[in-house]
Amino acid sequence: MPRMQSGVWRHFTPAIKDGRETFMCNYCARTYTKNATKMQMHLDKCKGYCVVSQQSPEPDGSSADASIPVPSFPFSPSAAPGGEFLIDSVDQRSQAYADECLARAAYATSSPLTLTDNVYWKRFFSVLRPAYCPPTAADLSSHLLDCEYDRVQNQVHDAIGKADCVTVICSGWSNTNETGTIVYVVATPVPLLYKCTNMKSHASASIAEELKEIINEVGPQKVFAVVTDDAPEMKAAWAQVEEAFPHVSAIGCTAFGIQQLFGDVVEQPSIKALCSRAEQVVRYVREQKLSEEISRHRPTTKIRNHTSNGGTLALAGGSDRIGVLSMFSSLLEGQTSLQEMAISPTLDIEASIRATLQDPAFWKGLISSHDLLYTIRNYIDYMKRDDTALSGVVDMFSQLRYHIGATLSGSVLHGTEQKAVLASLDKCQEFCVKPIHAAAYMLDPKYVGQQTLSGEQINSAYYVISNLSHHLNLDAGKVLASFARFSAKEGLWKGEGIWSSCQHVSASTWWKGLCSSEPLSAVASAILQIPPTTGACESLRSRFGSTEVEGPLSADRVQKLMAVQVNLNLLDPSECEYALLDSEEEKKDLFQSETQ
Repeated sequence: MPRMQSGVWRHFTPAIKDGRETFMCNYCARTYTKNATKMQMHLDKCKGYCVVSQQSPEPDGSSADASIPVPSFPFSPSAAPGGEFLIDSVDQRSQAYADECLARAAYATSSPLTLTDNVYWKRFFSVLRPAYCPPTAADLSSHLLDCEYDRVQNQVHDAIGKADCVTVICSGWSNTNETGTIVYVVATPVPLLYKCTNMKSHASASIAEELKEIINEVGPQKVFAVVTDDAPEMKAAWAQVEEAFPHVSAIGCTAFGIQQLFGDVVEQPSIKALCSRAEQVVRYVREQKLSEEISRHRPTTKIRNHTSNGGTLALAGGSDRIGVLSMFSSLLEGQTSLQEMAISPTLDIEASIRATLQDPAFWKGLISSHDLLYTIRNYIDYMKRDDTALSGVVDMFSQLRYHIGATLSGSVLHGTEQKAVLASLDKCQEFCVKPIHAAAYMLDPKYVGQQTLSGEQINSAYYVISNLSHHLNLDAGKVLASFARFSAKEGLWKGEGIWSSCQHVSASTWWKGLCSSEPLSAVASAILQIPPTTGACESLRSRFGSTEVEGPLSADRVQKLMAVQVNLNLLDPSECEYALLDSEEEKKDLFQSETQ
């Protein structure tokens, strides 16, 4: 008979699976039916058991059977006082409740759905609750996902229902399978993923119908704006949305607009020629491995860290052409070493490369072009920040125009090219700045007294305020009178304290919290909650590519999984509608083992 057969049971975790009693090895998760001989034979060969048993000597120095220590909680089913296992069981309700909690945790943390198939996780679950059988990857990607998606969507609708002002945001992109994905987000102002659609053709009529359907679903009375990317189909849908809902403003993503300006600057012939020369230098140094040669002679050279970085050649790395700026930066940081390389008598440098590196016009062009592109890039980054407000767009364009004008004068761009850049800036501003931006700028307490709007913009802002007043069933005359007192800093706004407070809270909170007695408050707080970009949608783009599960998963299920992952982390966990038990005693009884 194999050794110590009588003590074999404590090395296996008992469980009831499909109505049959099974035993899983505590060291490798191998499962057996009740057979002491086979189980002892398994222990004799189990590598995990051998390692543990060698580390657990008896008092007399002999090797003893070892077991994995399990914490003993007040109602833990793992072990009795004498060290013998109790027979644990899980009723149907307990199993369902545990499955729900486990699935929710997996979705919220973007964990792989194959997690429960892993041997180490199986062992962990068996230690916590021997009789509990965790759901499979198929369960997590099917009925459990459907249930959680429905529950989370109900919470999304509840959150939208409680909001007094929402914005519909949408952005689309092409997938590798040549279909299109459009993401719709509803900002309350917390950006909640509302739905995704897969479309082979992004016809403006289809997008407009989707937008109008969502507006009707969430409540037209609380939707004040629609924000989209700069795709032609999106812009074409604006008029249809505004015609159906006259109080809704359709606007373009400011970050997309400035990125298009960046691309237009890079496409100017003089900068394209400069890019070509710069890329030739970078490719030559990389291919000839000259940076290593110089590093051996000059350990402090900067070339190694920059010209050997693949990111410097990312000229076609994206629609914003940010790779060009990275390449210019790397060359300028390594300028001294590159110029020394060009005059080195020990290095055989190609004549055209040597001439470029010794050309002062080349380096002057790099500096001026880098400054121009860097200026635009800074404004792209600024607009992508989570705290950027709609009211800041007008002021941002005023500063952007000034800085571009200052850097154009010393750039490599010729007169006609400079005019083309300024024309592109005008086009960008036309796309990004609408009457509602002017209204937001005039209503933000941070900009009172700094008005730089034209007469036309001021009149358009008045129209927006009046239009929304009618929509909210407010007296437009009283609202505009309130606006006049606000602009003149009279009445409620006469003291200094109320103005200094706006530096510590958002503009919409300022209006709702301190100025709620004024007729203008409802209009101002609604306008100032509108986001200026589609950033909430863009942050989801990478999730589509990184969401992976074991085996094929339909596009519908991928979208459900992403919706659950995103919204679970945005919604308040305390508001989750768990399958709560009736009392603490019932909760205790649910997880307490049944002794057989």
